Amino acid sequence: MGKGAGAAGVDEPLLPELSGGHGGGASVSGAVFNLSTSIIGAGIMSIPAAMRVLGVVPALALIAAVALLSDVSVEFMLRYTAWASGTPSYAGIMGDAFGRRAGAAALNIFIAFTTAGTLVVYLIIIGDVLSGSVEGGGEHAGVLQELFGRQWWTGREFVILATAVVVLLPLVLLRRVGEFAFNSMHCTFVYLSYSSSIAFHFWQYYYS
Repeated sequence: MGKGAGAAGVDEPLLPELSGGHGGGASVSGAVFNLSTSIIGAGIMSIPAAMRVLGVVPALALIAAVALLSDVSVEFMLRYTAWASGTPSYAGIMGDAFGRRAGAAALNIFIAFTTAGTLVVYLIIIGDVLSGSVEGGGEHAGVLQELFGRQWWTGREFVILATAVVVLLPLVLLRRVGEFAFNSMHCTFVYLSYSSSIAFHFWQYYYS
C-alpha cells in the first residue's frame, strides 16, 4: 500500500498543464513566464551595476556562486517533492524539512525580507528612470522630466507613490502566483526587446 501510494505520488506532476484546476495552481507555461521575468528582470537591473562596482572577475565569481546556490535550492525542492507525501507548495516543503511551525515561520521571515528588499530596489530604479537622480555632483533628468519638464507630478516622490498605488498594489492583491502569468509574459517580451535594442545600438555604435 505504501509502495503504491509512493508511485502514485511520483507520477503526479508538480504543476498541472492547465490552470484553474482543483487547487487553482499555475500552469507550466505560467510558471516559466513568472520565473523568466524574475531572472531576466533582476539580471538586467543588477548585473551591470554589480560589474561596475566589483569588477568583471569578482562579479563573475559572484554570479557563479549564486548559480551554485540556485542549483542546490532546486535540488533541495525536488528531493522533498519526490516523497510519497510530497507537496507542490513552498510552505509544504519547508514544513516537511524543518517542521510545520519552524519551517513556516522561517519561510515567512525569508519571504518578507526578500520581497521588501526587492521592492525597495525596484522603486529606486523606477524613481531614477522616470524622475531622474543626482549622482557624483551631476543631475540626471528622468524620462518624464525630459518630456514634460519639471512639474509637481514628475517629481520623484509623486512618481514612486503613484507607481506603488496604481501598479504594485493591484499586483499585490492577486491571491495566486498563476495570475501573474499574463503580466509576466508581456514583461518577458519587453525585456527581450529592450536587450535586443541595446545590443543593436551597441553594435551600430562600435562596428559601423
